[in-house]
Amino acid sequence: MILVLLVNLILATGKQKQHHLHHQVMFNREQNVVVLDRDNFDAALMNFQVLLVDFYAPWCPHCKNLMPQFEKAATMLKEKKSNITLAKVDCTQESFLCSKFEVKGYPTLRIFYHDKIFHYNGDRTPNGIVEYMETHLKQEEEKEKQRIQQEQEKLRQKQNYP
Repeated sequence: MILVLLVNLILATGKQKQHHLHHQVMFNREQNVVVLDRDNFDAALMNFQVLLVDFYAPWCPHCKNLMPQFEKAATMLKEKKSNITLAKVDCTQESFLCSKFEVKGYPTLRIFYHDKIFHYNGDRTPNGIVEYMETHLKQEEEKEKQRIQQEQEKLRQKQNYP
């Protein structure tokens, strides 16, 4: 009995922490791009359905070329009221995050969706970013739907066989 109470208390505490992270963190934006750091990264993963994160260095010429394109794509997605959010991490300030996600060069773009991390391999123009992300999201949602259907079918089969 005490063990059950203890487990419930631990679970409730975890839910409160997640709830707190989900609702209490304010995210700074620059040109519709969410600014992430070590303190708000986990909350962003919980708060935003899909994140495309630009790991960059301010001194990098390729990063300087990408940022205006990235900002335009972020604005396009915001205007569409998309579930896709664009974010950035300054690797000169947030070396822990960049090391954690194995950033080896700049800019590095990673997609975060439902506890999965994907490499971004699309075009780096505003339209290219938006199209790639929308297509990627549709593909992942379809895979998820198929996985759920397969699990439901397995359950049905188990219920029909003694």
